[in-house]
Amino acid sequence: MRRILAYLSLSAAVGFAISPNNEWVNIDYLLKQAGGSGSSDTSGARQQIVSSAGGTAKAGPWGITTKNPVLPPSGNSHDYLGWAPYHWPDCNWCSKGATHLMNPSSGGDEPGNPSGGPDSSDPGDDGNSDDPNDPDGDDEDILIVPREAGDFSAARGDVFHPRHRMKHVRRATNYTTSGVADPPRIRYLAFRSPDDTTSPLDVYAAADLDSLPTTGTLSAPALPTQLPTLGVTPALTDGSSQTSIGTVDGTPAPAQAPAKTQHSSCTPSPTKSLSPSATWTTCPYQVRDGKLNPDVRSLPDSPAVIDMTESVFYNCVAYVLQKTSTFSKNAAGFIDAFFLSPSTAMNPNLNFGQLVRGPGQDHQIGTFTGVLDLRGMVKVINGIQMLKAARSPDWTSARDKGMLAWTNQYVSWLQTSDIGKQTAAAPNNHFSFYVNQLTATKMYVGDTSGAISTLQSYFSKQYLDQVAASGEQPFEAVRTRPYHYRCFNLEAMIANAKMGDQLGLNLWTSKSKYGATIQTALDYTMSLDPKDEDVSDIFPHVAAVAAAYGDPKGKYAAFLQKQVSDYKSMPFWFYDQNSALPNAPASHTARDLGELEHSSTAAGTERAILDTITPSATIPFQCPTVFATATEVAIDDGIYVTCDELKPFYEIVMPLESNAP
Repeated sequence: MRRILAYLSLSAAVGFAISPNNEWVNIDYLLKQAGGSGSSDTSGARQQIVSSAGGTAKAGPWGITTKNPVLPPSGNSHDYLGWAPYHWPDCNWCSKGATHLMNPSSGGDEPGNPSGGPDSSDPGDDGNSDDPNDPDGDDEDILIVPREAGDFSAARGDVFHPRHRMKHVRRATNYTTSGVADPPRIRYLAFRSPDDTTSPLDVYAAADLDSLPTTGTLSAPALPTQLPTLGVTPALTDGSSQTSIGTVDGTPAPAQAPAKTQHSSCTPSPTKSLSPSATWTTCPYQVRDGKLNPDVRSLPDSPAVIDMTESVFYNCVAYVLQKTSTFSKNAAGFIDAFFLSPSTAMNPNLNFGQLVRGPGQDHQIGTFTGVLDLRGMVKVINGIQMLKAARSPDWTSARDKGMLAWTNQYVSWLQTSDIGKQTAAAPNNHFSFYVNQLTATKMYVGDTSGAISTLQSYFSKQYLDQVAASGEQPFEAVRTRPYHYRCFNLEAMIANAKMGDQLGLNLWTSKSKYGATIQTALDYTMSLDPKDEDVSDIFPHVAAVAAAYGDPKGKYAAFLQKQVSDYKSMPFWFYDQNSALPNAPASHTARDLGELEHSSTAAGTERAILDTITPSATIPFQCPTVFATATEVAIDDGIYVTCDELKPFYEIVMPLESNAP
């Protein structure tokens, strides 16, 4: 299913399409913009939002129960199912027998995406297709070296279920950042034996995040299967009676039917045609960072989540702006279908998100990266809060009760499941987006103190190592698509700061251990040449930082004007106004200057406030805290980095004003 992005398209001359952004809009700000109260400067953006609300709604409602005959290992169509986007089959067939394609189901990228750029239905954290300069998909600078079991597992920060791992080494490229060459990017994937019992490590003391435990065997948690009957929003059903039997010969098999394997140097090749579904459970899958396996698009769950969250958000904003019941009915109906209706509701877990296919029981559970797939939950919660604040008659008490029950179960899953705990131990964008979800859901269920402590813990722990003095984000820069991942983590950091702003907190001035703020990270990324990556990833973040920190020199406006001249007609321009961030530095500056308008100390006050977000003196490099008890840590499923690999990114020195356009 293709996502409807026409409503977000920029001018034909520019040709950009803004990918969905994890967003939070201040409720009080939005209510003040209702009717004819909005600024003329944002009128184009408001019109675009209303148009997008009606346009995206035409494709709804959405659900995840239509994925037969491919079911999750539970056999329950109500369980979310996604495949790890960067994993590819490595069948290693023996020489005798039929010849089979490595990936018979894919056929390469879809013809509708000739540029090789991001496809609208790409799942998870990717947002990128194969390198357009590498049309055959072969990664010529990759060296694959087997590693023995136990080689370094005890010394690695490995919080993942045991899988076959190999060592993946990427040689250095000519890509530079502000004149500093990137170091070699090395990926470790070591073979691990089934009896490797390395415990998950969380040296950030995640107990501060509501005492999240960090140990345990990866398994599907026992979740409540019944929600209370609520009249128009009946209870979710378990669906456990749904079963399927997998076959290898020609019949599509569900993901939970592992084929028998033999212990040999190669896999015996069947004499009959091998169906793609049999490949999923017969062949081991190996990771290729940044190389999207096109067949992950064949599952409907991830596109459904993306489309639903985007349309709910647009329709809720449009309702508040225009008070047209069509929009509130759209949003309420889409939430019903996805979360509450017994026949179509998703169960409140991601036990099978971004599952790595392959033989054996090790591949019958999702990975920690799958939590990303429901990051749009932030927009759903924000939308519900809009409907409640605007007193929409379509958001009934029965719906609210049903959604609160669903959300409480999901919060429990995030905090107590092994997958959730693994995500809470990640040092990079995976944890940043985890905080997005945990904060928003806690806000909705009434745990305001829990939401605040979640945000404060993030900015006082993991965030400290996420941004270097220059503004570089080492854990993102080390990836094969560094520009995208820098923008991706910026998206999560900004959403966290916006939710904090809603809660009365100023998290915009939070500094990393090197004195860097979110603004520092944005400025650095803005100074880079994205090369073959999508520069539009950064547009919403530029507007958000300008609104939060101010734009006294006009550099952010100049950047947007140069890149996309009609940026004021984009939805993000409406969301990212100074008045939408009352606790941000720019808002405090404006208020203070207003109070001191006739005082000679006004300029000094402005300088003092802006000084709070200026990076401090150079601080010597220290290995990120996550390496305190591990020599390597995972930044994605099967992808590991060392402190030495990250060090050059922390030591980049930026000249003053180097990021001015």
